[in-house]
Amino acid sequence: MKQTLFVVAMACLFALAAGAQDKPEMKKEEMTKMAKKTMAVSTMKGYVVDQMCAKGMAKKENAMEKAAAHTKACALEENCAESGYGLFSDGKYYPFDEAGSKKAHELIEKTSKKKEIMVEVSGTLDGMTLAVAHIKEAGAEMKEMKMEKEMKKN
Repeated sequence: MKQTLFVVAMACLFALAAGAQDKPEMKKEEMTKMAKKTMAVSTMKGYVVDQMCAKGMAKKENAMEKAAAHTKACALEENCAESGYGLFSDGKYYPFDEAGSKKAHELIEKTSKKKEIMVEVSGTLDGMTLAVAHIKEAGAEMKEMKMEKEMKKN
């Protein structure tokens, strides 16, 4: 009887050990990559630009200036609008998810601005794609930030 219990206990231990080997521990590097891939973004501010036009702008040194000069008319052209939208912030471009692009399109249609469409976006960043929870036109604080940066350059 004792021998049978011992055999059963050993079999259970071997099964547990084998199961643990099937599930290797996640390395610290992998955890860091996953954490960087998906991270919360409280708020980002910048210029909303369609993805088609953004491709060319992102390669330029003066990407933010190009993004500021991007027009509402261009952003609403059929091919540009179909490409989706994104945000130029601090010289980097973050494409929006599909729902975010729809929200951006509605905002662009409603704005009275012909260019320099500055927005404030809340959401989460998944890799380089921004999953937009909320988007609104940014107020005067963006213009002040732009003026401060220009003054620092001079």
